[in-house]
Amino acid sequence: MTRLVVVGISMVVLAVAPGVEAYNGGPLLIVTDLASSCAGCHSSVQKEQVRNAPEAFQSSQWVENKHYKQIEEGAGPYKEMSPADRARLLADVKAIDAAASAVLAGPTAAKPGQEMTVTATVKGGAGPVIGVFLLDTDLRLQTRAITADGWFIVGAPKVTGPDGQAQTRWTDGRADGLPKNINSALVFSHKSDLEKKAFPESKVTWTLRAPHDPGTYTLYVAFHYGTEKASPVGAVERAGTVFPRGGPAGPSGHILFSKPLTVTVR
Repeated sequence: MTRLVVVGISMVVLAVAPGVEAYNGGPLLIVTDLASSCAGCHSSVQKEQVRNAPEAFQSSQWVENKHYKQIEEGAGPYKEMSPADRARLLADVKAIDAAASAVLAGPTAAKPGQEMTVTATVKGGAGPVIGVFLLDTDLRLQTRAITADGWFIVGAPKVTGPDGQAQTRWTDGRADGLPKNINSALVFSHKSDLEKKAFPESKVTWTLRAPHDPGTYTLYVAFHYGTEKASPVGAVERAGTVFPRGGPAGPSGHILFSKPLTVTVR
């Protein structure tokens, strides 16, 4: 692999071959356990995501500085935009963030080895593809799949799109013969409409087997979503493909963590 993989929504994943800048619309070929630690170009919606990092780095990753400020000041890819268009884009991006939410629900107690289900409900995001990852911490740069903590994922994640219909496109991308019990899910056709103030809601459910070691465990969901494509001034078409105004490796992909689901195993 010649470049660092960057995962995110409108998902940005740096490619595995020279000359290919990014996958726009999801890491469709990287169908495996995913973690927020890889999403280096994304903006953190919550400051506490990088609370363990040096203060200067924390500030650089926070959405106010990493994304909003660039738009407001007309920096980088936003310099060719008119002041009116930049103001519109900034307002639209902030509206997407204000409507975005992620909630993880499930039992708070289990016996060692007991099966249980947890469900992530995510709302908003520009789409049309968003990412939902089941993780062990909300420290963005140090997340791991929950299997690292002794959990076992039983079967493929069950994805329900905003239309209420089941989706299997993500796990169908696993190579033949490989198990589909992964901690990640992409949800397709999940697209916000700012004009109508319509923000879709999708769900991902995992069946888990609790760790065998008694203790208290915390589970989180990381919601990776795009922002700029929802705005009429935030989408740019190049060679028949729509990119966010800030570019495929820009800061317009945002990361939002749910509050923890704490499970006592005993």
